[in-house]
Amino acid sequence: MAGVLILRWGASAYDSLGGLLDLAGRELVAEGYAVDMVRVDTPDWPKLVEAKVKQGGIDFALTMSGVGSDVRTSERKLVWDAWKLPLFNWCCDHPCYFPSRHGIRSPYLLHGYVFPDHARYNVKHLNPNGMAFTAHLAMPPRAVFGAAPLPLASRNGRIVFSKSGHDTNAIEASWRAAVPMMRDMLFAAAEALFHRSTADFVPVFQRLGERHGILLDGNNALTLNLIREVDAYIRYRRGNLVLRSLLGFPVDVYGRGWDHIAWDGAAARYHGVSPWNEAVRTLPSYLGCLSINPLIDESVHDRVFWAVAAGVAPCTDANGFSRAQMPELAAYTFDFTPEAIVAAAEALLADPRAALERTETTYAALSGEFTLRHAIRRIAGFQPFHRANGRVAA
Repeated sequence: MAGVLILRWGASAYDSLGGLLDLAGRELVAEGYAVDMVRVDTPDWPKLVEAKVKQGGIDFALTMSGVGSDVRTSERKLVWDAWKLPLFNWCCDHPCYFPSRHGIRSPYLLHGYVFPDHARYNVKHLNPNGMAFTAHLAMPPRAVFGAAPLPLASRNGRIVFSKSGHDTNAIEASWRAAVPMMRDMLFAAAEALFHRSTADFVPVFQRLGERHGILLDGNNALTLNLIREVDAYIRYRRGNLVLRSLLGFPVDVYGRGWDHIAWDGAAARYHGVSPWNEAVRTLPSYLGCLSINPLIDESVHDRVFWAVAAGVAPCTDANGFSRAQMPELAAYTFDFTPEAIVAAAEALLADPRAALERTETTYAALSGEFTLRHAIRRIAGFQPFHRANGRVAA
C-alpha cells in the first residue's frame, strides 16, 4: 500500500490548516493510501519528520503553507532532497507571504497552490523549479456536515461571516510613518488596486516605482513587501466595507479583530473566535454564508466551496471563476460598493427557498471537478513530476 506523510501544523488561525489536513488525510485513506500524520508544532518536530522519512514506506509527503518545506538534515541538506521524497506544499496564500518558502529550489519540492492565480505568480516571478501546481481547495464531502442540507424550517434564517478583521486606520498610520517614497507608493497602490486582483499588483508597483527612479520586478524583496502590505490592507478594507454595509442585517460574525466596529443597535452580532470544528458543526444551520475572495480571479475562497457543500447559500464578491462555474448564484454576489453588497444580501433573504435551490443546483454542477477528493487525486498524480523536474532543477 502506498504511503503518505502529512505534516500537520496546529498553530494556524482557529486550527483551520490542521482541520483541512485532517480531511485531506481521510480522503487519501479513502483512495487507498496509508496515511501517517505527524504534528509539526512540537519542539523536536524537524527530527521527528526526518525519522519518519528514514523509516521508508512513504511515496510522498503533504504539507500546507510551506510548513516543513525547509526542514534540513544535520548536514544542512533538505530532508526531501536527502531522501529523494517528493513533498507537495499546498499553499493558500500569495507568495508575498513567507516568500522564502515559495522560492526554495529543489527537485523534490512541488510548489502547489489552492489558487491558480498564485501559482502563476510563482512561475512568472519566483520560478524556483520551472513549474508550479494548482489544486482547488474545493468542496469537502457533504458527510462532514452531518445531516446537511437541512430543511429551511430547521435553519436560523441568518448569515454567518467567519473572518478576521482589522482597523485599517492603524495600517494607514504606519504607512504615514514610512519614508516618503514608500508612503506615496503604498497609498497610491491601495487606491489603484482596491477593485482589482493580485495579478495587477506588479505592473502597478512598477509604474509607481518608475516615477521615483526605481525599476522593480516581482522577485524583489521590496516588491514582495509592498504587495504584502497592500494585499492585507485591501482585504481588511473590503471586509470593513462589507460588514458596515450589512450591520442592519442578520449576520453572525466570528473571528478576531472586529472591536473597531460600532455594534450598538446593529442587527449583526459579533461572537468572537470560533474554533474550526465548531464552525464546521454550525455552518449547516445558517441560511447564508458571507465571504470575501482573497483578490483572486481563478477560484473562490474555500468558505464559498464549503458553504455550497453544506447546502448554505454563499454571498460573496463575484470574479471570473464564479461567473463561469457558479452562474446560478449570481444574484448573491457583489462588487465592493455598499449598494451591491446590500442588494446581494437582500436577494438572499427575500427568497431563501430559491437561494437554497440554486445552491443545490450549484452543488451538483461542482461535484465532479471541484471536490476535495478530486484535488487529492490531482495532488497524488503530480508526484511523478519531481523526476522530470529533477533533471532541470537538480
